[in-house]
Amino acid sequence: MAQSFRGRKRQALDPVRIDLNGVFASTIGAATGIHPEELSSLRPRLATAVETLQAERKQGLHPFLDLPRERGPLGDVQALAEQIREEADSFVVLGIGGSARGARALASALAHEVTGGRRSPKLIVADNIDPASFAHLLDELDLSRTVFNVVSKSGETSETMAQFLIVRERLLRELGAMDYVKHIIVTTEADGGSLRQIVNDEGFPSTSFPGGVSGRFSALSSVHLLPVALLGIDVEQILDGAAAMDERCRNPDPEKNPAALLAGVRYLLDVLHGVPTAVLMPYCDRLVPLADWWCQLWAESLGKRVERDGGRLSIGQTPVRAIGAADQHSQMQLYLDGPADKVVTFVRVADAGVEVEIPRSYPDLEDVAYLGGHELGQLLDMEQRAMELALNKRGRPTIVIEVPRLTPHTVGQLVYLMEVETALTATLFGIDPFNQPAVEEGKRLTFGLAGKPGYEAEREEIERWLAAKLPERVV
Repeated sequence: MAQSFRGRKRQALDPVRIDLNGVFASTIGAATGIHPEELSSLRPRLATAVETLQAERKQGLHPFLDLPRERGPLGDVQALAEQIREEADSFVVLGIGGSARGARALASALAHEVTGGRRSPKLIVADNIDPASFAHLLDELDLSRTVFNVVSKSGETSETMAQFLIVRERLLRELGAMDYVKHIIVTTEADGGSLRQIVNDEGFPSTSFPGGVSGRFSALSSVHLLPVALLGIDVEQILDGAAAMDERCRNPDPEKNPAALLAGVRYLLDVLHGVPTAVLMPYCDRLVPLADWWCQLWAESLGKRVERDGGRLSIGQTPVRAIGAADQHSQMQLYLDGPADKVVTFVRVADAGVEVEIPRSYPDLEDVAYLGGHELGQLLDMEQRAMELALNKRGRPTIVIEVPRLTPHTVGQLVYLMEVETALTATLFGIDPFNQPAVEEGKRLTFGLAGKPGYEAEREEIERWLAAKLPERVV
């Protein structure tokens, strides 16, 4: 159901805000806090990073930046979603890493936004190949009412292709050669690759991975919008929110550009103040998968080894996902009293969208009675603010991302902000955020061990390594 103009205008007035008070020396002290002159000195480099990113964008580079305004594929996505909605009880995404986490993040954040009470299939993201879990999943599904979405940009992802082969064989056996084809949708590169060849040979319905966009930067593409549209979520509003954030992130003035400010702050904390660990702590269960998605985005984009000044230099901030308020009772002790090497970014949702009042019970018990009359959302907000202050009092830097409420528009803003911040942070470190050479090495070694032709040397290398292990060191 399309939103009214008033509803769209109201969402446009709900910008995501960044509170950086907790990173400055005036708040947390000189040891770990940023001094205003440090940020001022970085400002020319930040402005150059923004200008360079936008100039390269005009040259056709970094196409992920233009996804919010590419509405052409939306019609096909929505039409396919309508077809699947009528035919399936379950929609299973077969993918891993960037091919899966975006869909889960968006769906989790916005599942409450399903409009009009419409029927929609259950969305399942099968993003690992644990045999017990995968076998159990297949046994629980009614395959005649299930559609599988096989997602691999290259068509060479061993985990996804293994899942596909298992699913295809099971569908063939249970549904027959005529009917099984309509239960598989393939998402892969438009041209080339093994999956595209399979689509051409077998006639599976397919969608295309956007050219030049790596998996971890594809959350706003049709790859992930299809499963979300299937749930009845307004995907156009997701892109509208991202486009609104794009306008803010184009600003050449770093002090008015939220992505540039975040990038600059995290860079200075790492390089000048010895804070190499970035914790993302949403105080909202629905945003936990978004934090998982961000951890991949941050780690795979920024974790690089480069040749610089005649030697090798390892770069990268370690991302950590925590959950508020649950991890106040597990990880927070370390953040407060352990090494001062972490910046904690809280994500706070001002309006949870539901009110749950705490009853006024046991008035004679002070340890219980004080809770009565508050709402559960208020208590969660109090917990976040208390932890923010506790960290600041100990000289630990904090950032707060303030979300008015979870809507397609604000979630689109969040995703785009995190993507642009990642790209700008990489520029400050002088690295390429769009490759993953170390991961590729692991893939090659797996290919060799599994017997893929052309990777015999990798197989021999692994066999030598295994043979060199000393039995006395295995206890």
